[in-house]
Amino acid sequence: MKGLTHFVSGVAAATFIPEVVRMSTSARMDVDGAASSFIIVLAGMFGMLPDTLDFKFGQFFQKPKFVVDPDPLNPDPQAIADAFAKAVNEAGSTGKEVRIQFFPIQLGGNEWRQYCIFFEKNSVSVQINEKVSTSQIPSPGTAPKENRSATAYFDYELKPRTDKLDWLNKLIRKTRQMIKGPDKPKTNIPPTTIDILSSSMFGLELEDDGRVFFNWLPWHRTWTHSYVLGAMLSIPVALIALFFGLEKWWLYGLVAFIGFAVHVTEDMTGHIGGSLLWPILPQRTEGYELFKASDPRTNFSVIYAAFVLSIFNIDRFSTQLITGGPESAMSWWLFLLLFLVLPLFIYFKLMKYIINRINACPVDKCPVGEAEQEEPDGSGEPMID
Repeated sequence: MKGLTHFVSGVAAATFIPEVVRMSTSARMDVDGAASSFIIVLAGMFGMLPDTLDFKFGQFFQKPKFVVDPDPLNPDPQAIADAFAKAVNEAGSTGKEVRIQFFPIQLGGNEWRQYCIFFEKNSVSVQINEKVSTSQIPSPGTAPKENRSATAYFDYELKPRTDKLDWLNKLIRKTRQMIKGPDKPKTNIPPTTIDILSSSMFGLELEDDGRVFFNWLPWHRTWTHSYVLGAMLSIPVALIALFFGLEKWWLYGLVAFIGFAVHVTEDMTGHIGGSLLWPILPQRTEGYELFKASDPRTNFSVIYAAFVLSIFNIDRFSTQLITGGPESAMSWWLFLLLFLVLPLFIYFKLMKYIINRINACPVDKCPVGEAEQEEPDGSGEPMID
């Protein structure tokens, strides 16, 4: 999910603690315990911390075995495909994990050359596309006229889902199947588009069935997405609050941990989970695959729900003008029904109607996008989620 989503989710979670709301209330208001504290913002800051550690620090400590940095003046699709095939074969022959990193092709300050990588079981294809701006807007007619695509073959079959599972991963997979039903066969690896700013890294590792597991962004959501790390980082926060003599100093550490834990939990609803108990269990788990992290519908609904719940909690633990007091405007269940449940119900019904209309429209007459366009599943797209 997006950084804003994690920020407001952390804030909303902190508002469920009455003392946090009272401490955050302006001291000028007639609320017992009001202290004009910024403690509630602390939850939002720690809600963004896991991805900050990931993309601002963690990724730069990775050492890929193969680095693909295409020539901006003459990008060679065959060389790109051959590099990936070589990495797969080395992973298969050595039995060790091999990582390969693909860098974007930058042509200028606001100009990039896009290329796509398509994965099959025993082959990989690369296609060089148009020039795009940093806003990912393509320039029509700029695709190469020659030497635009190429394919390379390798000796080992790729697979998108690992069979090396610790007890936590087995529990998550079993829980997901209880919620969603049996997993659909995952035979294809989603294509990857590389165009602007950041690179994409893939991990390749031979497993017991003789196939090579394709691990998208193997450094992402590992040690940075751990409840254990969140608890460790919250301890210095509490100690700093104690050092400065703040009242209820322990609450600062608790709020920091809540914000961090909410981020890790939200990410578990996607396709990629996290190393939840790192360093005890370092393996990255799968997610529950309930939502797509890059889906704007998911981010909007979570942000909206977080705002409504924050208002609800702030009011009932302070002024009680809306609900919770003898002179409140309405009961708590009516507020949540009118401002949370019904708006989200209408929103999802409307989005479903629009999507069905688009998918039912003929390709040559469809006013928006392409009919039957498959959404990315979050496991192969080069997007920060």
